[in-house]
Amino acid sequence: MANAANPLLPTDGKITISDGAALTLVLLYEDGDTTIGGLNSSQKTRQAFKSRGKTYAVRDVEDKEIPINWTAHAVHIIGDGTTGTVGDAILKKLVWSAATSTLATANGDSYLLTVTWTGERTNFGAAADNTIVLKYCDLEMDFSEGVPGKLSIKGIAHPISTDYLTIT
Repeated sequence: MANAANPLLPTDGKITISDGAALTLVLLYEDGDTTIGGLNSSQKTRQAFKSRGKTYAVRDVEDKEIPINWTAHAVHIIGDGTTGTVGDAILKKLVWSAATSTLATANGDSYLLTVTWTGERTNFGAAADNTIVLKYCDLEMDFSEGVPGKLSIKGIAHPISTDYLTIT
């Protein structure tokens, strides 16, 4: 795969939120401040073992949750009932009131969503775009007024199964 030498820029991507069925909401970058944290090769926490202060082993221990954060301009908190908004998706309101969780009922009853971050690369010579798909996200939203008003979205991707994280 050919790599492009151009950096990822906020204007060159999108965030997609989807439920466990057919609802999808595409958000274009606004401030370009998305963070997805704690990625490592095994997606496990690591424990170092020491003998008299000297490390002799490091083991992968527990599944590792992945935090995600971004902000959006607050042009709404919830929508008008015809067009879905990020507030509708997170709060399960209006157009998203019948949304289904990405979490199977057997694994719990929490309302979790899939968040996909896409960084545009093909327009700059790469063979494919970069994507990070987080399948079992528990999302929250904070509102702050100002110029402009902001919605701060934060969440945790839970490692329910091996398909909770896909990076391409």
